[in-house]
Amino acid sequence: MFDVGGAELIVIILAVIMLFGPKSIPKFMQQVGRGVRQFRKAQEDLTQQIRDISADAAIQDALSLDTPVKPITVQPAEGVSRATPATTPVQESEQTSSTTTDPSSLPDASENVPNNDPTTPAS
Repeated sequence: MFDVGGAELIVIILAVIMLFGPKSIPKFMQQVGRGVRQFRKAQEDLTQQIRDISADAAIQDALSLDTPVKPITVQPAEGVSRATPATTPVQESEQTSSTTTDPSSLPDASENVPNNDPTTPAS
């Protein structure tokens, strides 16, 4: 993380011993440990607050999308009753019944095709 080698670490430890003295180093390290713990706790609290705020925002977004929609009522036009019409059988019209044709009445397709076979003489 900090790229501190062995020789550099020894120099830092000697500088701390000379600044604070050998008797005050344990107290100093306790204070550093408390500071690190407080920093981590503050960081966790901040992270939790951000999660809570984002969850609340997501809930608010979901609630705003779930607004009830008023049902649409359709009124019948004037002169139209709401009663359902009686069902009547559908009668075939003359057009639908006459569309079927007898295959024997169709012209033979082979009679109209020219003979392109070179082996047979043309008539």
